Amino acid sequence: MKYLFIRMQPGLVQGLLGRYYVINDVNTLSVSKEPAMVRVDSAVNFIWFEPPFKGFNSMDFMVEWYGYLNVLRGGYYIMFMECDDGCIMELDGKLLINGWVEQPPTLYQSNPLFLSKGPHEIYLKYFNIGPFGLIKLGWVTSEGVIEGIPPENLYTRRGNTLIIKGLPAGSMVEVWTNKLLDRAVVDEDGLAFLRLNLSHPIDGYFKIINKSLEFQSPVIRDIWGGDVFEVKEVS
Repeated sequence: MKYLFIRMQPGLVQGLLGRYYVINDVNTLSVSKEPAMVRVDSAVNFIWFEPPFKGFNSMDFMVEWYGYLNVLRGGYYIMFMECDDGCIMELDGKLLINGWVEQPPTLYQSNPLFLSKGPHEIYLKYFNIGPFGLIKLGWVTSEGVIEGIPPENLYTRRGNTLIIKGLPAGSMVEVWTNKLLDRAVVDEDGLAFLRLNLSHPIDGYFKIINKSLEFQSPVIRDIWGGDVFEVKEVS
């Protein structure tokens, strides 16, 4: 028996994951314990004259964005943010911009920095107090182009769990690159949950091991945390 792996849901999502919180105290900027909304924003380029989404009844709010900046061409870049009120940017864990104050529209920019081709972890934090809010994320590219960062350069993953469904209960499923990344046993519902906490997609393959056979899939491109694969038997 052989198996065909069909990707039913991609784990890769274009944009950054935003967590929106209500500010409970404008003096301390303390926020609600849980976000009022979680969504993926394709770009960070907003002007708010009203609350950021329907059902959100306050203009006193804070947002954290998580994800990856995908650099298509390595070179020197200048990162910038325009904000009203406060904003912070971290790239690969390093603080590039710190404008964490209540202020009118203000432009912040980093020093020129070299960014290698590929994904870079990005984190943004923003707060707004009062009736007007503005936040924009942009860069000066290595070619000298000044622009808001396009959606195709931003991505996040749905999660760290790779889901395989459709295999016989009790089977062992492994995900490999040049080494074993994780393994899981298929439960009674025909589901296996594999951890894939990586910063970028991989080219890898699956192994299925049960009492009757051991099967190895062909190499599958761009496997990513959050992917859902359904397995079909083929003769």
